[in-house]
Amino acid sequence: MTDNLGAVSSNVPPKLVILHMNMALYVYDDIMRMTENLSEKYIIGYGASSTVYRCDLKNCKSVAIKKLYAHYPQSLKEFETELETVGSIKHRNLVSLQGYSLSPAGNLLFYDYMENGSLWDVLHGECRLLRYFTQVFGRNVTNNLVQ
Repeated sequence: MTDNLGAVSSNVPPKLVILHMNMALYVYDDIMRMTENLSEKYIIGYGASSTVYRCDLKNCKSVAIKKLYAHYPQSLKEFETELETVGSIKHRNLVSLQGYSLSPAGNLLFYDYMENGSLWDVLHGECRLLRYFTQVFGRNVTNNLVQ
């Protein structure tokens, strides 16, 4: 039983809530089994307050699992804010929040998996933005940007 979003009693198994995924219902134990308890080999990214894992579901769909650090002072507030905002926004250019889980190991948020990485990867990874400007505007514009 929970008295708020962050307090999950240890005698109640964690729950996984699916918001609107076009898939079969998965329970917490299924997700932990598929990711070997969120093993390091499934990590696809880090943030200031979280680690993101990839999980390949049985229906061949992949999801990104954002595990918020429990020791991070604002983790409960961030979790609640993401549920309220990202969970209610539907836009073709934003990843959709598909579900969440409250667990003693950390609160989990489930998003659509982005095959090409995050926006940060696109903008910062391997000078991709610079290459984009070179392709679109030519070398002269790119040289001016660098200077």
